Amino acid sequence: LGEPGSGKTTIVREATRKLAESKNVVVVDTSNEIAGDGMVPHSCIGFARRMMVPSLDQQSAVMVECVQNHTPHTMVIDEIGRPKEVEAARTVKQRGVRMIASAHGDLRKLLKNKDLRGLVGGVEQVTMGDDMARQEAQRKQRLAGSDNGSEMKSFSISKTKVQRGGEPTFDVIVEVRRGARHEWKIVT
Repeated sequence: LGEPGSGKTTIVREATRKLAESKNVVVVDTSNEIAGDGMVPHSCIGFARRMMVPSLDQQSAVMVECVQNHTPHTMVIDEIGRPKEVEAARTVKQRGVRMIASAHGDLRKLLKNKDLRGLVGGVEQVTMGDDMARQEAQRKQRLAGSDNGSEMKSFSISKTKVQRGGEPTFDVIVEVRRGARHEWKIVT
């Protein structure tokens, strides 16, 4: 995850090259940003194969076709940005294929984006019973106390909680920032 110009594609391209030295890697290249624009993929992806996507609307279908016809160990997708691609990524994972993909933003923005939050399992609001709500308020208070040293913050009891809705499509998220190329935030 990262803003435009943060180095996402460069990282994805190098990971593709390294993985392709020992695994069957296929690049689903919608904008030709990973493997270049020519008929022959650029040498920067090493032994990886490329499936060109004729139009942005067909990216999700090409992702599923890649799994069905090319049996990759790893699929590389330049950018996931639409609900059909999120669903296709979930299908790819369910079929046992690992993925490397990029998306714009950071984890906080991803969780707020209803089209993309399925990549991390989605979010749902649940209602808790009285005892659980009280325990949750106490837990938050303890955490706030350990973060702020001796300051104790008081938390009101809330009977609702937001939590992950399901299994994430991606097990690891790497956040990169523009201008901080050697600082990556890893979220598992």
